[in-house]
Amino acid sequence: MAASTKKISGELNFETWAPSTKTTLMQKGLWEVVENGVPPDPSKNPKLSATIQPEELSKWRDLVVKDTKALQVIQSSLPNSAFRKTLSASSAKDAWDLLKNGNKAVELVRLEKQFEELSMKEGETIESYVGRVTVILEEMRRLNRVKSKYEVNKKVLSSLKMPYTIVAPCLEENAEIMENMSLESLPDFFDFYDSVSEEVCLLMMKGMSLDSTRGKWCGMCKKRNHNEEDCYYNPRNGSSRRVEEVEVEYLMHAEEVLGEGTCDEDVWMVHPCGTTNHMTPNDKYFSGLDRTHKAYVGLSDGKVLRVEGRGDVKIVMKDGKKKTMKNVLFVPGLKENVLSLDELTARGYSARMEPKKCTFHDRTGAVFGEPVWDERGPALRLNVVEGNLTS
Repeated sequence: MAASTKKISGELNFETWAPSTKTTLMQKGLWEVVENGVPPDPSKNPKLSATIQPEELSKWRDLVVKDTKALQVIQSSLPNSAFRKTLSASSAKDAWDLLKNGNKAVELVRLEKQFEELSMKEGETIESYVGRVTVILEEMRRLNRVKSKYEVNKKVLSSLKMPYTIVAPCLEENAEIMENMSLESLPDFFDFYDSVSEEVCLLMMKGMSLDSTRGKWCGMCKKRNHNEEDCYYNPRNGSSRRVEEVEVEYLMHAEEVLGEGTCDEDVWMVHPCGTTNHMTPNDKYFSGLDRTHKAYVGLSDGKVLRVEGRGDVKIVMKDGKKKTMKNVLFVPGLKENVLSLDELTARGYSARMEPKKCTFHDRTGAVFGEPVWDERGPALRLNVVEGNLTS
């Protein structure tokens, strides 16, 4: 028995209406003309009118009859507001497509509103929140609306609840992370920060003032790369060392001395966001080193270290393959090797956190380095191919 066509009251919900109406049309043998439309009248085509067979013309007329019936089924099932929108439709296919495209526009407006109103719930985990955001983004993508990584990251980070709001500003101020970090990798970032000690987290927050020079102005030395309270020439900063005024080109979330001792030579400390480059005090690690590159690294305690070169460092992976870290800074004044979390993330590396262990994987899923743990936070033991450069 054919399904009855019920008129829907109120506004049209296309997602509910379409499957029911399609079923009715299929049962009546009318769906084909809705899906494919009806070709033009062949008798009015000069090239076809002379050769067209009576049975072919009869088939076309049958399609026209079906089209009329299909249009009647569609329009009779619509609420008045939607019915009026189909009055200009010349065929069942036109009416269906008009309603479908109108629904797409309505759906996009609805999804945009949902996206704008997104906010983490109290007590919700970052994984759960990212899951909710992903559902909306997937629905948008189905309707050919794609949000940029920057838009998504900005929205998510600005709508978090405690304890995630402590770390979020650090990520928001890093343009490279905002433009390149995928939504799926966001929970890994927060797992990383949850794993480090409170002292390291505080140090990271202290270093946030070095994340960007935009909007900064020092009235004491008339420079734009720091604020007056951080200036070397401000006697209130307690610095007993007056240094020559310099332009800081690189940043590191650390103080000049991190603890009493130093790391093993093959251990590289992973520094949180805001550290701009990988760095090492060991020139023997470079397979190629441009010693003409001179610059300064700004530390989070306001001091600077001299950069005496920049080059490539080759690493042997666990599978025996070699990987090159480019533009590593040679900083003789460092007490340890430094890996930039920003740079690792920008190049597609991901972090997997476990108790007292942080494992990094490259784009292919290969493990990068041997994870070790220091009281200051995560670190990696890297098998470096020494370049044995001569001065």
